[in-house]
Amino acid sequence: MSTRSKPKVPAQPAETYRGLPVYTSGQTPDGLMTARQLEDAGRRRTPGQKPRAYLRYRTQWCDMVELYHVDDTRAVQPLPPRQEAQKRARRTCILCESVADRPLPERSQKRSPWLPVSGRICTVCADAARDRWDRTCERCGTEFVHHESVRYRECTACEETRKRGQEIARRLTRRHCPDCNVQTATREEIEAADAADDFRHAFVFPRTCEACKAERRRQAEEAERAWERERWDELGPVRRWAREVMATPHAFAILDTETTGLDWDAKIVEISVTDGAGDLLLDTLVHPGVPIPEEATEIHGISDEDVKDAPGFGTVLPRLTKALEGRRVIIYNRVYDTGVLAYELDRHHQEHSPTLPGVEPLRPYERHPAVAEWMDAQQWERCAMLAYAVHVGEWSDYWGGWRWQRLGGGHRALSDCRTVVQRIREMAERPDPF
Repeated sequence: MSTRSKPKVPAQPAETYRGLPVYTSGQTPDGLMTARQLEDAGRRRTPGQKPRAYLRYRTQWCDMVELYHVDDTRAVQPLPPRQEAQKRARRTCILCESVADRPLPERSQKRSPWLPVSGRICTVCADAARDRWDRTCERCGTEFVHHESVRYRECTACEETRKRGQEIARRLTRRHCPDCNVQTATREEIEAADAADDFRHAFVFPRTCEACKAERRRQAEEAERAWERERWDELGPVRRWAREVMATPHAFAILDTETTGLDWDAKIVEISVTDGAGDLLLDTLVHPGVPIPEEATEIHGISDEDVKDAPGFGTVLPRLTKALEGRRVIIYNRVYDTGVLAYELDRHHQEHSPTLPGVEPLRPYERHPAVAEWMDAQQWERCAMLAYAVHVGEWSDYWGGWRWQRLGGGHRALSDCRTVVQRIREMAERPDPF
């Protein structure tokens, strides 16, 4: 009994799009192909050829691609032998010699060090080379089965060898001068330092030999002299001024004050004056007329108990005037101390020197005329702090100038005056860089 085959039902479109039928994947009629299928079949679209239908290959996003009929296309002309060879070379892997249906990417050994060579390499060979590279020790070249055998591209044996070599090198380095490699310590000294409870002993090594220390000092001094020569236009006048003070110390007076704070209305609690050699001219506590804040006492150590029997500023003023008479006055922070003196002078004269009859009373925040008269009578010298900042030569990018240096005198007026003398002597005794 013979069976009759069922007639083949032609593919039916699922919908229409832009007036053309839309087929789903696997339901495309014979003769309709995508542009890539045409290329693989050796066919090329004719100029102005329009699609006959669409293929929907993802239902969720409604992605569609155009379909063309084979009868509307033309056969691709075969390439000349030279171009065909070039086309084949672009698709051939240089490692496995397999030919891909698309040109292979150019891979660089510089960017991908696991590749044996640079060139067109297929993905399979590139992945295999990366896997083999991850399983190979970089130091000994041994290829292992599992990646866990190679940590950071180094096997366990090579890692132990490297650490042992580093330990030996570290011990040898600590026993020798870092500049010239001359031995400066024994093994016993290193072991004793490592075994000591005080960890600071371990940082004594490596020791620099005396010859290298001297060479370092010489280089540092030469660099300092070069830096001084570069800024000599500013440094030279400071040096000459300091030497003038040291040459005629009795022509100068060093003044310093301690106050109740750093505000504009701070009161003086101590004032001292010496000459340029540090000889005492005036040293006295001053009753400020107000309680001394605790934070100020913590700095200079002067309390209310210390100044309870001290004279007021008005009583000290004649002695201060006599000590400064005929002398050029040097102050470490001249702007601050002169401001404090002017405030105390104004406070004293406002209280004890009322305005004369017929003279207009002073307006608020207007200083007494006697303040300017006393201040103008003094011979104020350059600020010692600014001069010392030029001498040190430490530049501050934040302030755009020479960084101010701490005086370091102990925050008592007399000791600060004598420390200023030491700083000026330091500037004067420094040899010129020429």
